[in-house]
Amino acid sequence: MPDLSVSGTSLHYETAGDGPPLVLIAGLASDGASWAPVTPHLTSHAKVILPDNRGCGQTRAKQSEVTIEAIADDIIALLNHLEIEQANILGHSMGGVIAMTIAARRPDRLRRLVLSATTPEVPPRARSIIETLVSLREAGAPEEDWYRAFFHWLFHPPFFESEAAVGAAIAMARAYPHAQSPGDMRRQVDALRDYDASALPAQIEAETLILAGEGDLLFPPQAIAENFRPLKNCRIEIIADAAHSLQWDQPESFARAVVQFLK
Repeated sequence: MPDLSVSGTSLHYETAGDGPPLVLIAGLASDGASWAPVTPHLTSHAKVILPDNRGCGQTRAKQSEVTIEAIADDIIALLNHLEIEQANILGHSMGGVIAMTIAARRPDRLRRLVLSATTPEVPPRARSIIETLVSLREAGAPEEDWYRAFFHWLFHPPFFESEAAVGAAIAMARAYPHAQSPGDMRRQVDALRDYDASALPAQIEAETLILAGEGDLLFPPQAIAENFRPLKNCRIEIIADAAHSLQWDQPESFARAVVQFLK
């Protein structure tokens, strides 16, 4: 369980597998463990690097700043620590904004870029949903109710066909020992709200794969396609039967698209 000291923050990360380095950057309120469904499919093709972003998992921000730029700098510091000159980078949701920031600011450290369920401009409805969810946590909403509401925006409808499966997922989330605190969720939400990523697509030169969930309510495929129009060297692949958490709804399809692109 390695940790790296970066600007007063103890950055936790894991590595697995062998091959060209692939950094997986998690989304809002998620840490390296959020990649669990796809990690086994990727480790035979890549050295997978799984950092916990500031304010999530085992990377406790404490008094350190939580900004998109600071998290992007943490990833570069981690590459330096691991003596990796260039890596493929995959970012999901807020992690995609972090990945875009690295691609625009430090193209020398990037091979190829994969962006999943993300856009440079958060749609107004998604902003409202995110703000409502963090406000409910701050107000002390019952954990079980809060996770159920959160899952509505993450997963494809078949997930909810089994109440037992939903209940098991809620129980697992509540029992997770490194769950994000309401305060740290607020800090990440504010970091995303305060960051203007609208100009990044036009600045990215790396070959890019954009993955969209067919049923994503937060970032619908049409919004993703529109917002990435200025990105020069990219293609968009829509994953069927998947919502916002593509890697959980369709892990095999997700991993197959990533592996084929990186080859």
